[in-house]
Amino acid sequence: MSGSHDGRPGWGTRRRLLAGGLGAAALGALTFGVSVFGVGTRSEPSEAGRRNREIADAHLAKRLPAIRAALAEAAPGFVFLAGNSHAELVGDVLARRPDVVNGGIGGTSARRYADVIDALVFPVRAGIAVLFVGTNDILRRADPLSTRTSGGFEAAVARIVTGLAAQADRVLVAAVPPIGPEARTGRDPAAVAAYTAVLQRLCARHGCRVFDPFAELRDGEPGLTTRAVPPDGVHLQDYEALAAGIAAYLRAMAADRAPD
Repeated sequence: MSGSHDGRPGWGTRRRLLAGGLGAAALGALTFGVSVFGVGTRSEPSEAGRRNREIADAHLAKRLPAIRAALAEAAPGFVFLAGNSHAELVGDVLARRPDVVNGGIGGTSARRYADVIDALVFPVRAGIAVLFVGTNDILRRADPLSTRTSGGFEAAVARIVTGLAAQADRVLVAAVPPIGPEARTGRDPAAVAAYTAVLQRLCARHGCRVFDPFAELRDGEPGLTTRAVPPDGVHLQDYEALAAGIAAYLRAMAADRAPD
């Protein structure tokens, strides 16, 4: 899968999202994410932090009506993509299919998306819900490997999974994606595996399934990838390929051939 505008594969997907209203400044702000403790980095000036929160809040306010409208038109058995900007960007590709609803909201942490799920109404039942979460929960300033922060992440994801399970026949949870080296100053690569382990333990209790659509991207040191877009190091170069892999996994799952 390829895009060609600046030589980076998949740039067309990111460009469509920008054209759809998530501007360059907003994408940059959402790279920081809205964590349990806010937006930005520890050294970020308060004015910039407030501005980033305003951008994230504005994006949330825009996305919620769009998601509600898509849910209102969905047919029973649809695929619901939930979570952060990875869900939103891959959903921009997969939502070309009539059976997919893009419920992704860039910048959301697990705790904030749990509030989103509580605020959504599903007029008909989904067949599969696919959750992308974790990228905005591993900020270094939040001390992601501490018991307090990882426990808060687990509790929030449990809320999301419970909410999705009430609305979908099956719930898939994506492993936490790797980050580019550029992002390691703000995010902890060690938390990528640690938070994926949290997701696996949680799904063992709640009956969801963890899968890893990012497996081929894990080509750097633990928790890192060479295939994120600089300078943010968070968003991927090729969401077209990621979408194709997820679609193939869903087809295999429907045929009972998907790996555990």
